[in-house]
Amino acid sequence: MTSLTDVQNTAFMAIGPSRIAALSLLALAQAPEGADSSNAEDVLDLSVRRICAACDMLGGGLDALLADCAYTLPAELEGKRQSCLELLEPLHSAAGQADGAVLAHVRNVPDLAALCLYRLEPAVSDFLKDMVQTLREAQQQREEERDAQMRATIATAEGVGKNIKFISFNASIEAARIGEMGKGFAVIATEIRELSGKTQNLLEEMSGYLKH
Repeated sequence: MTSLTDVQNTAFMAIGPSRIAALSLLALAQAPEGADSSNAEDVLDLSVRRICAACDMLGGGLDALLADCAYTLPAELEGKRQSCLELLEPLHSAAGQADGAVLAHVRNVPDLAALCLYRLEPAVSDFLKDMVQTLREAQQQREEERDAQMRATIATAEGVGKNIKFISFNASIEAARIGEMGKGFAVIATEIRELSGKTQNLLEEMSGYLKH
């Protein structure tokens, strides 16, 4: 199963670049006629891909990753995710246009400068910051709970091992008491006791690793 840390990293890498992409689209849209455009097509193509990647992640990609981890975003963070998706939608719609028409549609986005500079960038940054913190804390809690469960399981196994060792010890005494007829049983009891001791040593070693 994918960890929440993996989800956090994947989502951040997909969503974060949309901020630069939006500013790049703004710069291209506001560039004067006749300005040097030697790398404009490359910048436009990269920006379009980044906007699309962010929307894909904010749309269904993040849900799928979180579902694989059996985790759901808290309501407040989910609201911020939806806000980011709504703010990106005008640029995403423009990015979906045929080649040569993207910038024309970007220029027609209402309040483009305000959207890219004062609404989209802060919203995405705030969402990413809260997402990273939330998923990190959730993953840490899961790991602590897993460690606690492992310790409890080891403690139970140690208890069982001690009981087996005690039973085999009593069996050895009983085998010795009945003499010749109990020799075979005594050998088996000894082997069980030795195996129990080795198992208990292994469990104690594992428990020591978890405590450090």
